Amino acid sequence: MTAAQSRALTARATTRRMLMLVTVLLASGTALIGEAVLTYHSATSLPHCASAAGMNLQGPKWRTELGLRFHSELVACRADGARTALYATVLCTAGVAVSAVLLSRWLPRWRQRKDRLPELYSAQRIVAAVEGGSGNDERLAHLARLVQRAELPRDRLPGFVCNPRALSAGAVTFGSVGRYTVCLNVGLLPKRTTKDRSHFDAVVLHELAHVRNRDVDLAYLAIALWRVFLIAVLLPCLALNAALVLHDRFQGAERAYWDGYEPGAKTALLAVVLTALVYVARADILRHRELVADRDAVFEFGSDREVWRKQVESRSAALPRLRLPRFLRNHPTWSERLAEIDNPRSEDKGGTKLQIAVFLVAYVTIIYSVISWLKLDAVPAQTVIYLAYLLGPLIIATGFAVFPRRKARSAAEASAARAWMYGVIWLISAFAMNPFANWAQAEDDWVTQASAHLREMSDEMNEWRDGPAVSAAVKDRAVGWYERGGSAVLGRFDKYLPDGVAGSDAAGARCAALGATVSDALELPVFPDSGAGGKAWKRLLTSTAEAQALQCRSGYDLDAPSEDAMVSLRYGRARTALRQLLLPQLETPAADGRPGGAAGALICLVRPALYLRVAGA
Repeated sequence: MTAAQSRALTARATTRRMLMLVTVLLASGTALIGEAVLTYHSATSLPHCASAAGMNLQGPKWRTELGLRFHSELVACRADGARTALYATVLCTAGVAVSAVLLSRWLPRWRQRKDRLPELYSAQRIVAAVEGGSGNDERLAHLARLVQRAELPRDRLPGFVCNPRALSAGAVTFGSVGRYTVCLNVGLLPKRTTKDRSHFDAVVLHELAHVRNRDVDLAYLAIALWRVFLIAVLLPCLALNAALVLHDRFQGAERAYWDGYEPGAKTALLAVVLTALVYVARADILRHRELVADRDAVFEFGSDREVWRKQVESRSAALPRLRLPRFLRNHPTWSERLAEIDNPRSEDKGGTKLQIAVFLVAYVTIIYSVISWLKLDAVPAQTVIYLAYLLGPLIIATGFAVFPRRKARSAAEASAARAWMYGVIWLISAFAMNPFANWAQAEDDWVTQASAHLREMSDEMNEWRDGPAVSAAVKDRAVGWYERGGSAVLGRFDKYLPDGVAGSDAAGARCAALGATVSDALELPVFPDSGAGGKAWKRLLTSTAEAQALQCRSGYDLDAPSEDAMVSLRYGRARTALRQLLLPQLETPAADGRPGGAAGALICLVRPALYLRVAGA
């Protein structure tokens, strides 16, 4: 394999890893920033939105959750706030990216100023020595010969400094574009004049390989991305989450949040998983570039591979010590480095299993974020569809690039062409199949809905068998509930609820009426009966709101059997609950104060007006 083919392979692998790091960091940063912004927005704006809509958030939890999802004024207020939160999230994510780039430029300068490392030779003296002006300085002439072996461009020649506090026989490289510096440990310098001169050459040539391959820029960018993620994303998110949880616990009151954005263990777990994901992607690229520098030092610059073999033998003779798993280490072990030199790769086998796992988690994170913003109506669904069509080929191409291959490809083969071909095929298929049009229908599960319906029927049968027991106080509160708007709202439900799925024209006419009826019903006081009446009221509101949301959303297909059945099932449950509320069966206590039998004195109320007459009798 030629040097050009070797560089093509390593460049392809590095590009793959850097793309994964940037993708993972942007996906994780956007998800965590969005979670924190929306949680803070929930804590601050939701009480004002509920107060303006006339809804009490201190009622039953199901009623509050239903109001957050279906109350028209609350939904509109939430959408306005969510759009503001989305803009804030995008700006914060862009700020994180810009901060990382600036930090990557500042870190090398800070490193040199902090350590105050004494200079051995400036870059200008190295340039002069390469051109034959080393004079009588043997060490300068030696370093100039190593720089020539590394075939560095003139504008990339580094300066050399010494670290007097580092006693090991190693070196590091830092700097930025056009201003690179190789820092030699004081323990390495004596080896140049001993029989271990090959060790000195190998270490310096390894660092010069980093300079030639621009690994210094990649490394500092990866480190800057990681540090900015920790400081500007992870810590604020965890601090806000902990502050809200502790505040709610010490206040002793359960605060309401927008659906799905309550602080707690879910947010902390998401932060831990995404942080681990970013760390793994960062460690992968840093570890890979060390192996690339080793290969270049041996196969292109002529370093002695026995240096690596001696390091492996010395480490094997030392006492064993605990080590992190390979995928968590920033540097490979000496055994891994020697194995890479003894068996250099001549073929491209695509990505690794670790990369495909990281890609899948990052992709799921992106989908999670998009669906979260869609649920909050912060982004128009049509905009997401267009973006999906545009970014779909890129995502598919990236997936094929990181997917491990059973059949390896030679270095001369182009691997990107086939990946892009699959991406274009996906794009054409997406336009034909339109898989994003009914994304909301994914929440509908036939098994879940059918089992819920069976549980409700079982509850009703048990209540009829045991006989409902309602006290006189509950009856009095029920009379007041009907008088204070309950009767009027139930009448509107009776008017607008269809017996089945109405035609397209009728369905369009009923959407606004049913939505307004649900919103007004959520503003009523809590239904006074926590038994059968309360369950029927909950079932009426929930089933109507879900059916209305399904039937009135854009893209609803009346002729689709699955959609027709799901809407019909919900409307049927709502009708059943409505009949129970319009025809309540309240049992009078027996003479001894105990509830009578199911066949006892039942007051059958055909309408609330009749209820008032019987109750007043």
